[in-house]
Amino acid sequence: MVSVPARADFVHILRSVTASVAARLDFPYDTIDDLRLAVDEACAQLLGVGTGDTVLTVRMTPTEEGLELVAAIDAEGVDWPPADAEESLPWRLMSALADSATFERGDDGPAIHLTKRSPRSTETVDEHDASR
Repeated sequence: MVSVPARADFVHILRSVTASVAARLDFPYDTIDDLRLAVDEACAQLLGVGTGDTVLTVRMTPTEEGLELVAAIDAEGVDWPPADAEESLPWRLMSALADSATFERGDDGPAIHLTKRSPRSTETVDEHDASR
């Protein structure tokens, strides 16, 4: 888990850490770039609801299938998700770049949950299906 002040000039740290974790998990470069962009869009969406001294957090969890990321902001008393959020450009980008994207309200406040499957996990499934 990485936490930074909820300001746009700190988002690059979260993108870099995400890229480093994905690289350590042997994700291909294109997939790493997709994850970086998805985290960037998630942070932009969350920064839109943060006010004052809030903290932006990204929690990454490697799984057998790939990587789960939860970006959250500790903003309180905000409507989440925003009205028509699933029609917004950031949401469409996140949905296209990640295998799944959902709005959540967690212990840390408003959050966006992203998952990205490892190409290795899909290769295993494809090989298994091909052997039938």
